[in-house]
Amino acid sequence: MQQPNAALYQLDSARVLEVDDHWQILVPRTDWAGRMPNKAAFDVDKQTGAVSPLAVK
Repeated sequence: MQQPNAALYQLDSARVLEVDDHWQILVPRTDWAGRMPNKAAFDVDKQTGAVSPLAVK
């Protein structure tokens, strides 16, 4: 929700993957419909809660 264009993300369709000491979150974007990739990705550190965007290929 802290992204400058937060309204574009479909949070109810997000997928969470647990990878060692962090989570990877894939969130579909409404403005990327019909495009590949059609999801934005974020990395969340389990210890600190720090969120950082990931490049999606």
